[in-house]
Amino acid sequence: SLAQPFSAELRAWQGLRTASGAPWAELCAKETYVPRNRTLIRHLVTGPEDPKAVPGAGGVTVVFDSRPPGGAECRTDQAGMLDAVSQMYLATRVQVPVPSEEVAAYHLTYGQRAVAEKNWIPFVYGGELRFVYTPQPHVIVAAQANGTSEKLHSTSFRPLQQLLQEHPGLEARGSGQAVLVDDPAGTPRLPQRHYLALMHLFNKSSGVYSHFAYRFDAEPPFPVLQLSAQLPLTEAEATPGGVPFAFASGIAMANRTVAISYGAGDRDARALVMPLRRLDEMFACE
Repeated sequence: SLAQPFSAELRAWQGLRTASGAPWAELCAKETYVPRNRTLIRHLVTGPEDPKAVPGAGGVTVVFDSRPPGGAECRTDQAGMLDAVSQMYLATRVQVPVPSEEVAAYHLTYGQRAVAEKNWIPFVYGGELRFVYTPQPHVIVAAQANGTSEKLHSTSFRPLQQLLQEHPGLEARGSGQAVLVDDPAGTPRLPQRHYLALMHLFNKSSGVYSHFAYRFDAEPPFPVLQLSAQLPLTEAEATPGGVPFAFASGIAMANRTVAISYGAGDRDARALVMPLRRLDEMFACE
């Protein structure tokens, strides 16, 4: 049966604060100098990006990437130009019905500060927050509410490892969050408890994204078990004549129905919705 139409009210998350209690604003900038015409280009970002919500004690945990808040953290390059890169942050005990309630977000310490950190996949194991740092190798990171984080496990999925070795122009990156599935009848191709997650392959030369679902074990060290066929996401151009693309941002499951939220061309908000059994068929070996 088709889902009934519904309406939803969206309200801005006004309570987000830095660890020092300041509003999440005045983010670090990135500068580029063009000597040919002596022009300084300053790229400004006004807020966080790519939020992911996971259940947590006392509220919801929201994970996002962002340029660092302004101040002492702002990086400069060897030429003295501002050189901010995205980093990962989390805010715990977020009260969704009260978006104006102040809550601090903390920098996730694992990873690198000199390169962009994004596309971590959050999931909950035993009531504690975990992340897939990279799909291949499948690196698992534990994180605390104050942002302290450390690597726990690393495994490899041979088919994906071989694909990346044969095609060095591809990068495997995470998407959305992971959800726990415990429905053997609904997943006959993997009739055991497992996590369902999303990943994408990025072609560095063409700029093309290809999205997939994947399954990993429900217990440490959380190895990858299966990779799906490519997900049929509708693509769109961000600018006239640009490369059409889509980008998956979240996954949810209820009543044996899976919904994958994504953006088409950074302009259309869309969702791929299908029965769990239909998604399970996409993990068939060919």
